[in-house]
Amino acid sequence: MRIIMVGETHHGSRTPQRVQALRDLGHEVTAISTMPQGWNEQSRPGPIDRMLYRLRLPWDWPGAGRDMAWSAPAHDLIVLDNARAIRPSALRAARQAAPDIKILWFSEDDMLNPIHRSRWTERSLELFDLCITTKSFNAEPEELPALGARRVLFVNNTYCPHAHRPIAISDEESIRWGALVSFVGSFESPRATMVLELARAGIPVRVWGNGWSRMQDAHPALTIENRPVYGDDYRRVVAASAINLCFLRHANRDRQTCRSIEIPAMGGFMAHEYSAEMAALIVPGREAVYFRDAGELIAQCRAWLQAPGRAAIALAGHRRVAEGGFSHSARWREILDQVKRAP
Repeated sequence: MRIIMVGETHHGSRTPQRVQALRDLGHEVTAISTMPQGWNEQSRPGPIDRMLYRLRLPWDWPGAGRDMAWSAPAHDLIVLDNARAIRPSALRAARQAAPDIKILWFSEDDMLNPIHRSRWTERSLELFDLCITTKSFNAEPEELPALGARRVLFVNNTYCPHAHRPIAISDEESIRWGALVSFVGSFESPRATMVLELARAGIPVRVWGNGWSRMQDAHPALTIENRPVYGDDYRRVVAASAINLCFLRHANRDRQTCRSIEIPAMGGFMAHEYSAEMAALIVPGREAVYFRDAGELIAQCRAWLQAPGRAAIALAGHRRVAEGGFSHSARWREILDQVKRAP
């Protein structure tokens, strides 16, 4: 197929991973960036952008919607990868230029939370041939369909075999990047409470991600790096850490996350916040371990920092995602099969 993928193209985005997955499947993919020229994952929006974001009226500064509509006649499929600045007028122009083209929406956020959808997206839902979500509850009738989505497909989270393969590290890298217990992710209050309780229990924790500066001096056993890690550095943190924490984002009503699959894909031993949905994907006690609260997390970390079986569980988790159809490519085969079935 000839596909247009519209989304963020910076180093920390998963859009480029999806572009590569589709190319690996043999499709011709044109990537159109929603980011202003020169921006990257650390670029800070100016006051106008922040105001428009609060109003849920993001501006399409690079003209991605225009480029998408112009390119439509030479393509079979358009995928908006959480491209919230694209207006419904651009989608209508694309369809007018290419009447048979299919248009998909893809999001890994909770679309029922207004902060994760723009007013443009709300007005566009009825225009999509298929809305794809990694939030199982968003596919329920009272959620995305009630907002106007005509067809909704829930898919499990995935990993990139190129970006999330295990990495060998040196002793020096192990010291530089590792810890007994690590967490990679943005600040959220329930997560902060959990890692602070771990530190207070005498278990050293190292945290990488945005928004943690307020926790900088919270406890001597809690190391706040106050910066995210991407690419090979992300892989090094996972490889160098005895236990890799995976928290669900409560504001997103998470039942699983990207890191739920990425950590085992990289060969890391994962301690995951419990959900029935995740436990059905990665077997508790065999492919990962789970915790429901701070007390259970402390107990799991104490036990598994001493137990000899961490490597076996990490290997089983890696095999599960590597052989279980959790790659981006496998998921896109599933999605494109649904597209072909669309009326």
